[in-house]
Amino acid sequence: MNEWARRMKCLVDEALDRALPPESAPPEALHKAMRYAVFPGGKRVRPLLALAAALAAGRRRCAAGGGFDGGDQAIMRRAMPCAVAVELVHSYSLIHDDLPAMDDDDFRRGRPTVHRAFGEALAILAGDALLPLAFEVLSGEEARRLMGFEAAASAVWELARASGSLGMAGGQAIDVAAAERMNRPDAGDGGSGRSDGTRLHEVERLADLKTGALIRAAVRCGAIAAGARPDELDALTRYGELFGRAFQVFDDLDDVADDGIETFPHAMGVAGARQYGERLLAEAEEALSLFTASEAAELHALTRALGGGVA
Repeated sequence: MNEWARRMKCLVDEALDRALPPESAPPEALHKAMRYAVFPGGKRVRPLLALAAALAAGRRRCAAGGGFDGGDQAIMRRAMPCAVAVELVHSYSLIHDDLPAMDDDDFRRGRPTVHRAFGEALAILAGDALLPLAFEVLSGEEARRLMGFEAAASAVWELARASGSLGMAGGQAIDVAAAERMNRPDAGDGGSGRSDGTRLHEVERLADLKTGALIRAAVRCGAIAAGARPDELDALTRYGELFGRAFQVFDDLDDVADDGIETFPHAMGVAGARQYGERLLAEAEEALSLFTASEAAELHALTRALGGGVA
């Protein structure tokens, strides 16, 4: 993580702290569980992408003579509600993904998952509370003042679309169905009768929904907050799609255990998956060709860092 990313992670954490109710506010146990889910957090990749996309679009707007008073700082202030909202949605999704009815994980980032620390009922409620809080942040008075009503409404739509059945929740449903299919007594190796191309297509579709949809939305929301033009938004959208799929490839490579669930290494082999991930990252950088190197410097840095691992 470079110096810019470290500074932005601190700013995002401060904004998240302001957005979340304090543990002392009733119901205390629920608010403690919500904060436990959000802090200390991982690398905050999604909010960093929102801020970096805003900088790319905002700097380009400045170069064209339509900039913001305050330069980079003003751009990031405009995009901060997007950064906070997307991280709250991500945190909600992790709580629910870890539940026994889903992935049934006992640990995340080296400590007990929320349902292990607080019980299943409170974990579900914590996730249920984080999701609407994200939209409260993104549609609230401060966001409307910073971004403008139209941009705030567009960002709300983007995040809602990415979170629902046509995005992240839909991807999780596909994942659950695949796990159930693999665990049936008559399932065999789960791959019989399917070509390698079909298996890869299924893994790509799962990645694009479960992981990629929220990453794509993070990039688009940041760009929208900074007033991106249609051609700029198209380029950044393509970048977000490629980055999102590559993110899942490298995440799969970090955990290649044969748990029966289809991943990129299972579908392509470890070497093939790594080559594919590197190709996706190269294409993601090419998608930024509309922007100068300085305009998209943070996006390029995040892209080049991805191959070293994610969290």
